[in-house]
Amino acid sequence: MTALTLLHLTFVGPGKEFAAVDFDRRLTVIYGASDTGKSFIVEAIDYMLGASSLKQIPEADGYTRILLGLRLANKRIVTISCTPAGNKVAVHDGDVRTLTSAKPMREFNFKHSKTSSNSLSRYLLGLGGADGRCVLKNARREQLSLSFRHLAHLCVINETQMASPRSPVLTSGQVIHATAEKSVFRYLLTGRDEPEVATGTSEVEKKVGKGKIDLLDQLIAQTRGSLSLESGEAALRTRLERIEAALAQASSGIEELVSERSVIVERMRVLQAGITDNRARAGEVRTLVARFHLLHQQYDSDLARLEMVAEAGTLLGYFRVGICVFCGAAPEHQRADHHVHETTRLQAAVTAETRKTTELSQDLLTTIDDLEAQLGFLDDEHSNDQRETATLQQRLARLEERLRPMDSDNRELLAVRAQIQTDLAIHAQVQRLEDLRADLSAEPDNPQPSPTDEIGSEDLLTFERLVQQTLLSWQVPGDNNVSYNQGTAEIIVDGRERGTRGKGMRSIIHAAFTAALALYTTSRDLPHPGFVVLDSPVLTYREPHEQDVLLTHNVVEHFYQGLLNDFPVQTVVIENGDPPEHLDTHATVYAFSTEGSDRAGFFPPTQTT
Repeated sequence: MTALTLLHLTFVGPGKEFAAVDFDRRLTVIYGASDTGKSFIVEAIDYMLGASSLKQIPEADGYTRILLGLRLANKRIVTISCTPAGNKVAVHDGDVRTLTSAKPMREFNFKHSKTSSNSLSRYLLGLGGADGRCVLKNARREQLSLSFRHLAHLCVINETQMASPRSPVLTSGQVIHATAEKSVFRYLLTGRDEPEVATGTSEVEKKVGKGKIDLLDQLIAQTRGSLSLESGEAALRTRLERIEAALAQASSGIEELVSERSVIVERMRVLQAGITDNRARAGEVRTLVARFHLLHQQYDSDLARLEMVAEAGTLLGYFRVGICVFCGAAPEHQRADHHVHETTRLQAAVTAETRKTTELSQDLLTTIDDLEAQLGFLDDEHSNDQRETATLQQRLARLEERLRPMDSDNRELLAVRAQIQTDLAIHAQVQRLEDLRADLSAEPDNPQPSPTDEIGSEDLLTFERLVQQTLLSWQVPGDNNVSYNQGTAEIIVDGRERGTRGKGMRSIIHAAFTAALALYTTSRDLPHPGFVVLDSPVLTYREPHEQDVLLTHNVVEHFYQGLLNDFPVQTVVIENGDPPEHLDTHATVYAFSTEGSDRAGFFPPTQTT
C-alpha cells in the first residue's frame, strides 16, 4: 500500500482556541504528566482512521470539528474532517486547519462496506491499491472484505493494547475474530489475500440468510414509507442548501429592520422618560405659581389695611380726652401736643411697612412671571415630545408590518428545513439497511479447494529476525531469539511466550513487533498505512532484578535512538517519562505540563472569569 504520512491533528470550534499537534515526518514524541490529553491524541488519530467512536472528555467541549492532515505517496495533501460524534467524514483537498464552509472533495460513511465504495475505509485502502482484497472470516473459509481497520489495529497501538497479554496479532481478543486477524497478518507478510472462492452453505444457513434478507426488505420498505418528501437524497441536499442560503439572506434583512426597530424603541423610551420628568416639573411649577398668587393676594390685603390705618390713624385720638390710644398714657401724663406726636410716629411706621410690603409684592410678581415662563417652556417641550412620540409610533407600526411577513416566511423555511433534515436522516437509515442487506447476499453452493493458511517459512523467518534485530538494537537484555506460532499467533522470545512476561517486557516486545512489521512491509512495498503510533511502549520497562521503578536509561535511550536513526517509518510515541536530552534537536517533541514545558496539555486551558 502507498504510505501515508501524518501531518497534523487539529480540533477546532466556534470561539475556541484551536488544539493541535504537528507530526514530524520521522519521529514525534509527546510526553508529560497524566490527564493532559496524550492518550486522547492516540484515540483521536484512531477515530479519524475509522474507529467506531471517540471518548468524550470535558476538555473537548465546544470543539465541533476534528481535522487530520495526511500527505499521500504522490506528495498530494488531503485533510480528513469529521465531527466528534458523526457518521459522515469529509475529505478536503489541501491542508485545512480551520473551520471551513468549503465543499469537501468527497464525503464518506465511517462504516466499511464490501458492496459500497462510499466509505472512508475503501477510500484509504484504494490509495494504495489494497481495495477489494479479501481475508478469511472463519474456519469454514468464508471470505471477509479487507477493511482499513484491520491495518490500523496493527499500527496505532493504545496503552491498553501495548501491555495486554493478548497477542499483537489478535487485536480484538474475541475468538470469533481470531481467524480473520491471523489472515490479515498473513496478508501483510506475504501480500497475498484470500481469493474469492465459493463456499458451501447448509440449508439451515440458507434459510436463516433468506429470512434476514426478507426482514431487511420489510424494514427498508417501512423506512422509505416514512419519507414525507418525494425526492432523492441528492435533490434533498440541493434543496437544503438553497433553503440555508435563503435563511441566511432573510436573516440579514431582518437584522437590519430589527436594528432600526431597536433604535426607535430606545428613542421612545428616552422620550417617555423625558415626558414623565416634564410633567413632574410642570406640576411643581403650577403648585408654586398657585401658592405665590395666594401670597400676592395676601400682600395686597396687607397694603389695603396699611392704607386704611394711614388714613384713619390720626383720627382715633383727636376728639376724645382720656387714655392715649397710641401709647396708653393717662391724661395727667400727656403733654399738650401729645396726639400730634404720636400720630406722626404712626404715619412713619405705616409708610415704612407699606414700602416693604410693596417691594415684596413686586419681587413676588417677578418670580411668578418667571415661573409662568418656565411653565410655558415645559408645555411647549411636552407638546414637541408628544408629536415626536406619535411619529415614532407610526414608524414602529410600519416596521412591524414589514417584519411580520418576514417572520412568517422564516417560520415556513425553518419548518421545511426540519422536514428535509428528517428525510435525509431516513435516507441514511435506508442506506445502512441496504448495506447490511448486501452483506447478507446468498452464499455459493460449491466450495473450492482451500489454499494453505500457512505463512511461507522464508517470509516468516525474515520477519522473526527483524523483530530480533529491533529488540537487540534497543539493548533489551537477552539473546532475543524470536519465533511466531502460527497456530496461537503468539510471539515467543528466548523460548518464552510474550503473554507470560511482565507488563514491561510485554510492552517493549509489542513495540518491537509493531515497528518490525512496519519496516518489513514498507521495505517490500507491501500493504501498510506507513506510520506507527505507540502509546507507553517503555513506560513500565526496567531491567531484570532492578529495584528502582524508574525506567532503565539504557533501553529507553536506545529505543529512541533506534527510532530516530535506524527506522525510516514515521513514528509517534506517547510517554509519561522524559525522553533522552537533546532529542528535540532531531525530532519533534511536545512536553505537556512538566518542568520547562510551555503547554499544559493538548487542549488549551479553559479561561475562567
